Parts: sequence; C-alpha cells; structure tokens
Amino acid sequence: VTTTILGDLLTLVASLPFLGLPQMSGGEDASPAPVAEKLRGRAFWEAIGSPKLVCAPMVDQSELAFRMLCRRYGTELCYTPMLHSRMFSSQPKYRKEQFSTCPEDRPLFAQFCGDDPATVLAAARLLPAGSVDAVDLNCGCPQGIARKGHYGAFLLSEPDLIEGIVRKLDQELSFPATVKMRLVNANELQDSLNLASRLEAAGASVLCLHGRTKEMKGQSTGPCDWDAIAAVKRRVGIPLIANGGIQKFEDVERCLLHTGCDAVMSSEALLENPALFAGPASSSRKPFQDDLALEYMGLAKLYSTPHKQIKAHMFHFLYAGLQLHTDLRAQLGQAKGFDELHAAATAFRERRIEDRAKGSSWPDTGWYLRYREPLGGDEKKKRKAAEMASTIAASAPSEKVARGTEESVAEAAEN
Repeated sequence: VTTTILGDLLTLVASLPFLGLPQMSGGEDASPAPVAEKLRGRAFWEAIGSPKLVCAPMVDQSELAFRMLCRRYGTELCYTPMLHSRMFSSQPKYRKEQFSTCPEDRPLFAQFCGDDPATVLAAARLLPAGSVDAVDLNCGCPQGIARKGHYGAFLLSEPDLIEGIVRKLDQELSFPATVKMRLVNANELQDSLNLASRLEAAGASVLCLHGRTKEMKGQSTGPCDWDAIAAVKRRVGIPLIANGGIQKFEDVERCLLHTGCDAVMSSEALLENPALFAGPASSSRKPFQDDLALEYMGLAKLYSTPHKQIKAHMFHFLYAGLQLHTDLRAQLGQAKGFDELHAAATAFRERRIEDRAKGSSWPDTGWYLRYREPLGGDEKKKRKAAEMASTIAASAPSEKVARGTEESVAEAAEN
C-alpha cells in the first residue's frame, strides 16, 4: 500500500510544473514563443532570386510608378523612397502618402531613416503584412537635413548606435534587416571595414556600400572608390551591393568584376534613364528618353502619383533635350496638373522625333553628367546646366530632402 501511495504521489508531482519554472505551453508565465525562423544573409538573398541590378532608395523619386518602369527594363530589386521612421510610426497620413506597392513590385526593400531603435522598429511593424522583403536602415544620406535630423551618413561616427538599431530589427522583425552606408572616411579604410563587420555580427542580412564619403557630394563628388568596396566585400560573408560609379550599362559588369560584389545599385543614372539596365546603348530594347517619359506618365496615372513627383521625373528624363528646346522647358515648368504635363511631354516627343529625322546629333541624356560634362561644354552651357539643376530642385516635392535621391538630386554623386 505504501508503495502504491508513494507511486501515486510521484506521478502527481511529475504532472505539475516545477516550482519557480514557467510553463512552456503558452500560458501567461510561459516564455514568448520565438518568431518563426527567418532566412538571413546568403540564404535570404538566394530566396529573392539573387538580384544583380538594383534601384536605389530615392527620396520622393523611387515611388511605385518609377519602380515599375525600372522593372520593365531589367531592374531586379527596388528600394522604396527613404521613409522617416518617426513620421511613419506616428502619422497615418504620412504612411498613406509615402508607402505604396503592388503584387508585381517585388522583391522590395523598405528603407527607413532614424536614430532610435524602438522608433525604427515601430515604423517597420506598421508596414502592411507581406508587402516588403526586408527593411533597410539609411546610413548613407549626406545632406544637411540628415545632419539636422541626426540620421543617414551622420550616424556613421556612432557605430554603437547603428549596431543597436540593426540588432533590434533583426531580433524583433519576421523579415531581414539590411543597411545602406557610405565609406566612414576617406583616409582610413579600416573604419569602414570594422563597421561592416559589426553590422554583419549585429544581424544585417545584406549591406549596400556607396564608395564615397558623406563629404563627396554635388560638385565635390569625386570618383567612386571601387577598391574600397572590394575590400569590404572580402571582409564580410553576407551579400554586398556596390553603389556608385554606374553611368552606363557597361559599367555594371566592370563594377561586378572589380569589386566581386553580388549586385550593383544605381540612383542618379537610373533616375535619368530607367532603362539603364536593359542593355548597352546599342541594344534594340533601349527606348528614347521621350518614349520613357510618356511610358512613365501612363504608370504615374495608374498609380495616382503626386504631381510634383511626376514633374521632377520629367525634368530628369528630358534634361538633355530641354537644354536644346528651352521653350518646352518653360512649358513643362509651368504645367499644372497631369494633362498639362502630358501635353508638354507629348510636344517634346514630337520635337525630338523631328530632331532625329533631321539627323541631329544632340545627345539623348546628360543629367547624370551635368556638373562634370555640361552639354555643349562652354560657359554658356555651364550656366544653362546650373539653371536647369535649380529648376529641377525647385520642382522637386518636399524641402531639400526631396531633391531627387536618397542622397538627393542636388548631389552629383552616383548614389
């Protein structure tokens, strides 16, 4: 009997949770169930198709209509425009205006700027479920507004802060975290190598490195340092996207061979020519800039793109021809509403068809090189190029942050 009672007691004790230890069945005292294991690093990159041709995050310019146009011509991965994490997390109107996508818009990385881990995380969690493949932290914007707001490339001198944000995102989100950064400084490559290693250790699944420092912008751009990018590629084990120095399609393969990177990213060259990745200039797939402009307008109408964004794109697409046909530049600048913009773009196309019929050698592009090689080359042309850049800046959507790219249209750097 004693043995039977003792056995019953042991069975009863065995069925109860041990004192002081939480139950693991999901009760209030149980440890939270871990987030389903997500793909990271190389496995994640392969899962989204190992893209090689990437559209950069561009403030108010890499919106849905533009991304879809780029995808038609070879772009394999796109970033959203830079989203301000504090505004995205607290303002429903901002979220509605600044983020949109569609099922065909994949793979897609949503980029946020910010300096507070909890705020960036809160913003990322407000993205519609299943709408993006990863969230990217902006550590590349070199503009004055980023300095004032304490984000972008002005966080590069605070590696502990960046590392903390990345670790928070990696641990708390069900999708990967990535980082877009610039070289930390021009004189000490080791700082960039160390930061890249720390970000990988913190949980970044992909890095994108612009081979210039934050001081290298506008007319102080300078060449992109592909050697530095190659050194970082040798250091890290996660996919690395090379950013900078991509002017034409032929530069893509040169950059991949030189750096060993997994992909190349373009901003300013792609902003002028969304068909950049379609192949060499001689390719039969290459449309004229005036055709691209009208094709974009069809997408802009479909996706209800704001007027100011459409106008800014028109000035980028048609920059070269508008240096020749200045009357159409004025018409475009004064256009109000979609119909007037469309009429100006249509008139431009008719004019350029006439130019080509007459054998005109006037180039089809020129905005990317507007500082380094102004069209015509003389002082008059240089003044016109400066005036055109001012027109674009004035027509761009919001404040200086919206001058064209994540690193701003006003910046001549290939971002």
